[in-house]
Amino acid sequence: MNLELISQLASAVVMVWGALAAIRASRSATRTALLSNLLRSVALLLLVRLIADFGGWSSWFIYLWMFFASGYVVAGYLATTVWVGLPLRAESTKGSRTEMVNLGVSGVLTLAVSGALVIPGLMLS
Repeated sequence: MNLELISQLASAVVMVWGALAAIRASRSATRTALLSNLLRSVALLLLVRLIADFGGWSSWFIYLWMFFASGYVVAGYLATTVWVGLPLRAESTKGSRTEMVNLGVSGVLTLAVSGALVIPGLMLS
């Protein structure tokens, strides 16, 4: 097996995981947890964009990418439909603290992956 195929298979697994995590985010109990789960799944999407070799329109991976990217669109729709009915934070202080830590970790992860995408482009230009 060549390394390009292994990279595409690993990226496909991460895309499936991220799309399912994004769709599952709409089951969150609070808005903070919903945002945390969506940020985590977006970080996975950006990570795949960082490491995957798409191979052009003749490759199978670009079509898989578009299919699971539509899963992110469905997740966005589901999140907007449940957003209004969710409380902002958990009632207990321990639950609220846990949600805020999860949101912070998800935000840092998303910023780190986004930075890994942007910084090399800035260095090359």
